[in-house]
Amino acid sequence: MRVARYFVLWFVFILMFTGAIVGLEYIEGYKIATTEYYGLRNMGLVLVIIPIFLSSILYPVIVLPLSWLIGMIRWVRGSLNLYALLYAVLWAGAGAFLFYEFYEVRFIQEYELHVGTAIILFGVVGSVYAWIEWRLLHRSVTTV
Repeated sequence: MRVARYFVLWFVFILMFTGAIVGLEYIEGYKIATTEYYGLRNMGLVLVIIPIFLSSILYPVIVLPLSWLIGMIRWVRGSLNLYALLYAVLWAGAGAFLFYEFYEVRFIQEYELHVGTAIILFGVVGSVYAWIEWRLLHRSVTTV
């Protein structure tokens, strides 16, 4: 039964990661008004499909082992605040990394793009994901 929960979390991760990337592109990428940059305006639905494939690979390789490892630490598993803080920091770091991967330095300076948007957006999404994972995996263990 616990394996089924991880499959549910896989789909939750895909939706949330894709939503965060598309949200970042919608907020910051729409500021870039040049044909050199292939963003949401030029790529459209393809920009949604690429993060879906990326997150499908990232979950079993990175997130699932990390989730299992965090679940093994009793004092983190027991506290939703620690769980949410840990995931928020990890997702915010991933958001900052992706921001600098998506946008060249020239675009960041020319169009005044802000990395803080990515950090806040991914941090909030990470907190929500942490809450969903904590509720699904750890709170329901006592009822099963």
